[in-house]
Amino acid sequence: MRRAAALVALALAACALVEPPAPTPAPVEEPTAPAPKPPAPTPPAPAPAPAPAADADESRQVADLLGYYQRVAGLGLEDQKRELATATQAFNRERSNASRVRLALMYSIPGTAMQDDARAAQLLEPIAAGSGAVRQLAGLVHVQVTDRLKTQKRADQLKDQVEQLRALEKDLIERGGQTAAPRKP
Repeated sequence: MRRAAALVALALAACALVEPPAPTPAPVEEPTAPAPKPPAPTPPAPAPAPAPAADADESRQVADLLGYYQRVAGLGLEDQKRELATATQAFNRERSNASRVRLALMYSIPGTAMQDDARAAQLLEPIAAGSGAVRQLAGLVHVQVTDRLKTQKRADQLKDQVEQLRALEKDLIERGGQTAAPRKP
């Protein structure tokens, strides 16, 4: 359920990065009556500036990363291990933001043997802030991973408290049994 929610959030984040298509000009209507003077020519409206190639490339990278995450999350353990090795090698060869996010996504897949939220957070932290589609995706994943780390830390603390209470209870029961002398009828 969480995986599906994470994928939806990631997909929505990627969609928000895509610019809407340029509006099409309204059709020009022909006048029904002939005009006495031809209207003065109006200068053509400036065309909207095309999105820089870097933005389109980053949006494509984010879409590829989301598809990669979804594909790898559905693989078996051995295939996931191979993908982790491949992603690690790619990151070691080229320390780009995209390869960093790809490796962090591998470590952030919940419920897998390779899940390492601390490592994922460590990889994402340097690029989680800033502009650009890949950095925004890194920021989103970083927030999710750090939230899981906080939740896990709190769960560990609660587990420790329960164990301490059980030990105390056991100690009290043992003390109570030692101090009570058996009664003779």
